[in-house]
Amino acid sequence: MLTLDDVIDAKGHLEMKRALAVKMLQKGFKTEDICSLLNVSDAFVSKWKIIFKNQGPTALKLHYKGGTGLLTEAEREVIIYHLRNQQNYSIEELKDYIERHYGFVYQSKQSYYDLLKEAGLSWHQSQAVNPKKT
Repeated sequence: MLTLDDVIDAKGHLEMKRALAVKMLQKGFKTEDICSLLNVSDAFVSKWKIIFKNQGPTALKLHYKGGTGLLTEAEREVIIYHLRNQQNYSIEELKDYIERHYGFVYQSKQSYYDLLKEAGLSWHQSQAVNPKKT
């Protein structure tokens, strides 16, 4: 069941938390109350208070836009389709498939986990047998 804290802590709300922390300080809220309400640390509140004071409201915005993916959307769809048509699949098999067909290897296994998840699999479900039993 979704809670208020789940909504407050959602990934997309970081800018809002920063702005609310500063606004609440300006309105006279105590740091402890702000921390409790926004699920943040006192260091978070202090940091953004100083940044706001020195740089203004635009400094509260997220500046990271993310990198461009190695796969196009069409290529991702082909891989997802391929995965959905398999009985089981390992990370190594997926790694080999992508390297063979697209010519690169992801630096992090998380990218492979994300593809499996998008296909409705997990790396646990994709294995035919428990690797600890062999």
